[in-house]
Amino acid sequence: MKKKFILLIVTVFAVAAGGFLFLFLSGAFLMPVTGQIPKEAYREGERTFYRREEYGAWERGALSELPAQDINMGLDIRSYDISGFDLADQGDLLTAVTFDSATVFPDDLPDGFDPGEIMENGKNPGLGIRALHEKGITGEGVNIAIVDQALNPDHVEYEDQVMGYELLHCCDTAAQMHGSAVVSIAVGKNCGVAPDAKVYYIASTFGRYGAGGMKMNLNYMADSIDRILEINTLLPKEDKIRVISISRGFSVEKGADEVRAAIERAKDAGVFVITTSTEDNYGFSLMGLGKELMTDPDDISSYGPGHFWSEYFYEGEMADASYMLLVPMDGRTYASWNSTDGYEFAASGGLSWSVPWMAGLYALCLQVDEDLTPELFIQKAFETGTVKTVEYQGGTYELGTIIDPAALIEELEQQKN
Repeated sequence: MKKKFILLIVTVFAVAAGGFLFLFLSGAFLMPVTGQIPKEAYREGERTFYRREEYGAWERGALSELPAQDINMGLDIRSYDISGFDLADQGDLLTAVTFDSATVFPDDLPDGFDPGEIMENGKNPGLGIRALHEKGITGEGVNIAIVDQALNPDHVEYEDQVMGYELLHCCDTAAQMHGSAVVSIAVGKNCGVAPDAKVYYIASTFGRYGAGGMKMNLNYMADSIDRILEINTLLPKEDKIRVISISRGFSVEKGADEVRAAIERAKDAGVFVITTSTEDNYGFSLMGLGKELMTDPDDISSYGPGHFWSEYFYEGEMADASYMLLVPMDGRTYASWNSTDGYEFAASGGLSWSVPWMAGLYALCLQVDEDLTPELFIQKAFETGTVKTVEYQGGTYELGTIIDPAALIEELEQQKN
């Protein structure tokens, strides 16, 4: 059963990645580039970019008919003008919507569907994170590394947090949606879990693109982990990277064993590597919670199984819930990749959003206890979390352990004292 669950996670990530196929086909991905910034920049704490990625408005125009539901993005109306439609009776359709700040909505919308309110509600990281911020627990003094697609460097959500930007086998020639999303979920000023943590970023492509699509090679993922460990040898003691966020899973692909070995090297160096396959190196499975559009992100009763995996869950296709840690995933707002101040909202998320959320939480915990290890963090997360059951079609199901950030922080503070 565990092996079946692992394969499911990897498949889910692959499906999520498919949402960016339009960029591949448009020629946005060419030959891979690798570029490092000078060692002195790390030693002296200078904010340095090997390359600043280009970005620009995504002008999609007015629609004459609504698009079909996308397997990843649901009703994807980002940057479209849909003002000519009457959607007053389309509440069910809009429960799986993805839109952005540039979407032009009609006046006729379902009762209770307010795009502005939905966007603002989705910025809340949830589960009481903002209450921790009010207590001064913001990730200050903690450094995170993120490996993902090319990043828009100028978004107001995180422009001050990105300290270093390198390329390692990166095929992107412009900023991509995924990078801005994961950085803002981790450290965004308005939608991030750890808004005062700093980020060192590597843009990488885990394979090569050709006429037949992408040929996966996770050796580049392993190389990225090792490069971050190398960067750590250059950083001052107080600026060491403590956690790496990579929104990617691995199983039997080329390079998967090399990734496992690289994560073990990171563990030996005291660095927590969070991926969508945490069960391989850390013995728990990270999963994302589902939530409806306007329910309270801080209320645990708002959450259930994530949209993409709920069917598997209720059909008994998931692994034992006793080793699942759950964090928010659906109904999130994140920084747009194509502007300096725009946002996107996705009703249905993927594990790509859960990984940086968890990395941000680990940063909050490190602010409280700088000697914290990944193993102790995982142990305390299970001990202080809430095991929730859900009712569905007359049955009762144990969902797994939902992380309780406040209880976890309190436990670490008490243990520290």
